[in-house]
Amino acid sequence: MAGLAVGAFLVPVFVSLVGLLGAIVLAAALLPVAVGLTWSRLAALDRRAIAPVRELELLRRTALFRPLPIPQLEAVARRASWVTVSAGQAIIREREPGDRFYVLASGAVKVERDGALLRELASPGDGFGEIALLRDVPRTATVTASMDSELLVIERGPFLAAVTGHPDAFASAQRQVADLVNDTAGLGG
Repeated sequence: MAGLAVGAFLVPVFVSLVGLLGAIVLAAALLPVAVGLTWSRLAALDRRAIAPVRELELLRRTALFRPLPIPQLEAVARRASWVTVSAGQAIIREREPGDRFYVLASGAVKVERDGALLRELASPGDGFGEIALLRDVPRTATVTASMDSELLVIERGPFLAAVTGHPDAFASAQRQVADLVNDTAGLGG
């Protein structure tokens, strides 16, 4: 932001002093100098940055996040957290407010509505919890761990920012939610 502010101030000054072509040449000469002066700090920052590789691999397997470009996916991965649940533990309860999206890393979960089994999820990358977040409604089903499971948890804000902020991801999410709602409409819903 500071660079943009300085540039917005200096460009008109350079153009008035040396003309448009001169300002372009001057800017082109200053950029390598600026990089050279800050190189050691940039390199140190790069060495300290740790990419969330495991999270990225798992999110890339999740249908909702497949359309996202890597920078947006990495932003989601950096804000996600891990949780381990025991077999029999409820992760989501029907009719409660939705505040998170979950991605299965290992284990298995069962999805039930009013006690009726809707589906089982057991593949890494399977996600659940999107209906309540995207439609801003209470949870439509209860999700219980059928075996000890590890989940990647994405809070409401980062989830919505990523999915609704990218047209392809948003369209995919809307289709997926519609399919889930239609598939389960006749099961007492």
